[in-house]
Amino acid sequence: MKKQSLMNFLCETNSLHAEDNVVFAEKAFVVNRVMNTIQEKDLPEESIVKLLTLVNKYVKNEVNIHFQDGKLTVEFNNGKEESKDDLLASSAR
Repeated sequence: MKKQSLMNFLCETNSLHAEDNVVFAEKAFVVNRVMNTIQEKDLPEESIVKLLTLVNKYVKNEVNIHFQDGKLTVEFNNGKEESKDDLLASSAR
């Protein structure tokens, strides 16, 4: 993902703020990594939509996303964790 596109997305979702000459964007790394994963892999459209939905939930603090052993892991507000593969296999999310 291009840096300016990432910054625009983070600004639009209120995930970025500046104080004096310092910019705070704590979610930037994870969002950028997920977006790069989408671009690098040949994923079906349904999987891309689910990942983009997760990114939106992440910036709204509805879920936590982290990478563990190279795999994307999602922690829902109820504390339940699922790997990306489990999540993508589930259409209930």
